Amino acid sequence: MQTKPVVALLIFSFLMMPFGLVVAKHDKEITRNKQIVAGWLENVVLEPWQIKLRAKLDTGAKTSSLHAIDIQRFTQNGEPWVRFLTEDKKNEVSLKPVELPVKREVKIKSHHKDAVSRPVVELQLCLNGHLYKGEFSLVDRSRFNYPILLGRRVLKQRILVDASMTFTLPINSRKCERLLEDIL
Repeated sequence: MQTKPVVALLIFSFLMMPFGLVVAKHDKEITRNKQIVAGWLENVVLEPWQIKLRAKLDTGAKTSSLHAIDIQRFTQNGEPWVRFLTEDKKNEVSLKPVELPVKREVKIKSHHKDAVSRPVVELQLCLNGHLYKGEFSLVDRSRFNYPILLGRRVLKQRILVDASMTFTLPINSRKCERLLEDIL
């Protein structure tokens, strides 16, 4: 009587082996394209400048934004560019100059004011040793607590937000630099 269950288990195991291989392959893909779980506040590094900033991860915002002051528009090789200064709210004496091409313009409507046009630039940031690319509108965020707001367009790159956590991910500047070197 005991041989029937053992034989049935062996036959079942043999028949399921191809499916096990498929599951194992799928698990490797998930590991390679791993989602990360971040808190609603995290430290990020803007690349390639190695500017460390605090970011608010906001699933309610579509577009990301970056604190920028002294925004100057100019033309380079017939294309619109922007020059600005950004700073870390933790270290307000540390102003970093940045120049980037303008990807597009966004109009922001306010209840009490006319629509305002903001330049949008493409930036790379490093979070938890992974590089992410996204579009950021430039605006003076000095009245806000955090210089970067990461919206859904960046978060959809496999970043899950746990609203009960803050500052859970380490900054791995060396890994960020190596990733950037591999791209360039």
